[in-house]
Amino acid sequence: MNESDTGFGGIGPWIAIASEIPCSVIALLLVGQIVGQSISGSSGATWGAILGAIFGFFLGVYGTYRTVNYLERAEVERKNRPTYMPPLDEILEDVVFDLDDETSE
Repeated sequence: MNESDTGFGGIGPWIAIASEIPCSVIALLLVGQIVGQSISGSSGATWGAILGAIFGFFLGVYGTYRTVNYLERAEVERKNRPTYMPPLDEILEDVVFDLDDETSE
C-alpha cells in the first residue's frame, strides 16, 4: 500500500467535484430569481428561481462530468509516464572522487 492510498492526500479534487453541483444550483437560482423579478415581479422571481435551479443542476452535472474526465486522463498520463533509468554502463561506472581540495589552502 503506497502513501497515496492512505490519508487525505487526494481528497482536494473530490471536495471540489462534490461542491460543484450545489454551487451551480445556488448561483443560478439566485440569478434566475433576480432576472425573473426584474422581468415580471414576484411570480417571475419564482419561475426564474425554478428555471435557474434546473439549469444550474444540469450545468453542475456537466461541469462535474468534464472535471472527472480531466482528472482521470491526468492520472492515466501520470501513471504511464516513463521513469528515467540510466544505462547499465553508467550504473556500473567506477567513480573516482578528487579529495584534494585546493580551495582550502
